Amino acid sequence: MFKQVVSLILIWTVSVGLNVEPLVAAANSKGVSLDIEMQELQRAADFKLLVPYNLDRKVKVEIKNPHPYVPGQPVSEIRLHFFDDTGQTYLFAVEEHKAVGYKTERQVTKVDLRNRTSVTRTFVEEFKFSERGEKININGTEGRFERWANRMPGGYLRWIQDDTYIEIDSKVFTKEEMMDWASHFSMMKNDSTP
Repeated sequence: MFKQVVSLILIWTVSVGLNVEPLVAAANSKGVSLDIEMQELQRAADFKLLVPYNLDRKVKVEIKNPHPYVPGQPVSEIRLHFFDDTGQTYLFAVEEHKAVGYKTERQVTKVDLRNRTSVTRTFVEEFKFSERGEKININGTEGRFERWANRMPGGYLRWIQDDTYIEIDSKVFTKEEMMDWASHFSMMKNDSTP
C-alpha cells in the first residue's frame, strides 16, 4: 500500500511538472482569440472542442488539463479555466470530452478497520450522461443543473452538444448566468471572428 501511495505521488508530481506554465488565450466580445496552443489542442483532441463565442464580457482562458498529455497521442479530455479580464478572479471551469465512446475510470476503496487494510479497485466504464439535477433547456438541448449543497451561487451545468459532453462548474455565477454562457458555446473558429 505504501509503495502504491508513493507511486501515485510520483506520477502526480511528474504530471504537474508537465503543466507548470499553463497555456492562456485571451477572450473578447467576439470570442476566444485563438492562439496557436488552442488550435493545436483542437487538432489533438478526439472530440469537437467547443468554446463560448459572442460574449458581452472579456475573459482569460487557461488550458488547465489536457488528458492524456502525451505528445503524438489524441487528447480525450480537456479542462479550461475562465478568469475575468485581469486574470485574477476565477469565474468558472469547463470540462469536455466525447459524449459517446468515452471511457471513465472509477476507483472504489474498501477499508477493513479491524485488520487495518484497504484495497482499491479501478473500474473502467462507458461514460453515461447523469440525469441527476434539474432538467433545463440549452439551445433546444436537454441539460441538467445541480446546485452546490452549501447554497453558494452556481453549481454544475452539463449537456451534450455536437457529440461533445460539456460540464460547467462555477461558484461565482448563478444558474441563469451559467445558462447564458452555455448558450454561446460553439466549435472553435480558425480565427477570432465569430
